[in-house]
Amino acid sequence: MMRLKYITLWLAMVMLSQLASAAEAARIQNFDRWKNLPNHDLLSKGNAYWQANKVDSALMCFMILSNRYNEKMSLKDKNNCCKATIAIGALYEYDYYDYQNAFVYLSKAEKIAIENDFKPQLTSIASAKVDLQSIRQDIVSNYAYQPETLKQTQQLFHQAVDSHNHHITCLSLLNLIYYAMKHHHVDDISPELQQFSTLDISGSIEFKAFLDVLYRGVKAYSNSQYQDALDIFAQLKNHLGQNESPQRVGSGLYMTCVFRYVTWLALHNDGEAVKELDKAENIAREYQINDGIIEALRMKQEFYQAHGNHDLARENELKYFKEKDAFINRSTLLNAERQQFLLDIEEMNQEMNELVTQKRVRDILLASIALLSLLIIAVLFYVWRNYQRTKERNILLFQRVQQLLAQEEQWKVAEHEEIATDEQPTQSAPTKKYRNNPLDEQAKDELMQRIYATIESHEEIYREGFTLDQLAQLMGENPNYVSQVINEKTNSNFNTFINEYKIKEACRRLSDLEKYSGYTIEAVGRSVGFKSRANFSVTFKKFTGMTPTTYQNLARKGMEPTTFIESPS
Repeated sequence: MMRLKYITLWLAMVMLSQLASAAEAARIQNFDRWKNLPNHDLLSKGNAYWQANKVDSALMCFMILSNRYNEKMSLKDKNNCCKATIAIGALYEYDYYDYQNAFVYLSKAEKIAIENDFKPQLTSIASAKVDLQSIRQDIVSNYAYQPETLKQTQQLFHQAVDSHNHHITCLSLLNLIYYAMKHHHVDDISPELQQFSTLDISGSIEFKAFLDVLYRGVKAYSNSQYQDALDIFAQLKNHLGQNESPQRVGSGLYMTCVFRYVTWLALHNDGEAVKELDKAENIAREYQINDGIIEALRMKQEFYQAHGNHDLARENELKYFKEKDAFINRSTLLNAERQQFLLDIEEMNQEMNELVTQKRVRDILLASIALLSLLIIAVLFYVWRNYQRTKERNILLFQRVQQLLAQEEQWKVAEHEEIATDEQPTQSAPTKKYRNNPLDEQAKDELMQRIYATIESHEEIYREGFTLDQLAQLMGENPNYVSQVINEKTNSNFNTFINEYKIKEACRRLSDLEKYSGYTIEAVGRSVGFKSRANFSVTFKKFTGMTPTTYQNLARKGMEPTTFIESPS
């Protein structure tokens, strides 16, 4: 028998483990199925599950949607996230009895509503918070009357009326009537009852019908028509909507018993009054209205205490404290289990967000790499194209310089022949600077030929700092005449004229690989009279269109001069 007992226990544990695993797998499967739903569809699915009393599934839908909230969302999506967060708070408050988490999520929803000016949602949040405050005060004060709670509910009613929120108007009036009736303060809500009678409220037919019947019953009670009130309150159960959740149906039946209990007390029929309390307790237990069980026991304890039945008062007081402690402990235990469930949802949601973030980062990285690759290819092509153009241009410039150097002698001979055969040279008008100079045109031509001859026969011109006075001294001429002839015949000053000769000589030396191959660029520049490499390079490029290094490289490649082609600009 003992072995059979252990085997049975072991089988039970295995089955519970499998059921737990199956439940966990179902949750994960549901999460995977719902996580990609659009925001509006997810909110609708959550409301449908809530209506069907599948609160865990509803909570998961609302939680997924609430966690999607971010500042970049559209206003419509933010509104859906706010509604989902309110629903989470309401689930915790009315279905899970987890008032701490209810307050947390209602506060979170309130922040979203304030930031985005969602006024209807602010009214709904205020309604839930008032209910939450009422429950908290009831538990703390052992269900004693609290004027502040009644005042807060009245304020909520007027706020809902002003904002034309018919649903919250009806709910707040229902809570107002219930709180005032059970604490025998119906006269304190006369202004609200009067205002409600003047409102044109549309909405759920069953809910409106229930409230209309309740309103007539309370008015009869206020007018001391207690028997009529009893008959009217008895009709309330016929107006509980068939589509309402079991939780709300149970709450409606429970409140009906409380209304009839208060009315029987007004008729001094204690027997019927206590029967209504017994019914209220049974309904609360049947529909698992935990705070209703505690409240019913507390009212029974007060009833028996007021009627001198101390034994039954003590008995119900013990039951009250026992149920209250069990409720608190049960709420704590369920809260711990639910926290694990929420942690699992949050963990899966976080993993999903991380995957989405990783995909987004990967897509951005790939796009950046592709864009960078295209940019690099474009830059490389541009550089290569420019290099090709520069190379072609340098080759043309090199060929031009080579051609000019090769033809220079021919030009000089032709010029000498032209001067010799020209018996009557054309007189050119001297510039204003040299207008009083006695040189005629023939003398200028002769002097220019002597300048060319002197430059070509004297290495002194390639010395650093060679001047006009030094050239005139080599020729034995007046420096002014030499300067005049250079300016008029070459259209340049002495420095430009002499530098052109130096650069031509530098080109010859850079091309003479046999004699000058061991020379550096700076050495070649100094050999023709330039002080530094920088000065030589600038002047060289000015006359040839390329750097000395490029010219030397082309010369080393054995480029031959061709027919001169104008270099690209």
